Amino acid sequence: MTEKDIREDLPMIMASVMYSVPSLVLRTGWAYLRMKKRAQRASKSIEREFVSGGIPPEYAEKLAAQYAKDLSIRKMMREMDISFFDAARMQQLEK
Repeated sequence: MTEKDIREDLPMIMASVMYSVPSLVLRTGWAYLRMKKRAQRASKSIEREFVSGGIPPEYAEKLAAQYAKDLSIRKMMREMDISFFDAARMQQLEK
């Protein structure tokens, strides 16, 4: 492909991306919210089990809250080792 061909295809490529991105964002966001809600429910269940197992309620609450808090998109992306996120983090560290 020549540079001219690429320039001519650019509007079609951009239109395709702009058409696809909103639905992708909505589906991903909805899946994340469902996952977050499940983690909150699991956190409450874990807290009840800790208390029934003999752990003081204040400690059980802290441990369960930490479990629910650890569910983060940024953390997941870092763990997936996607170079874009590492580059952005490195730029922030350099500032």
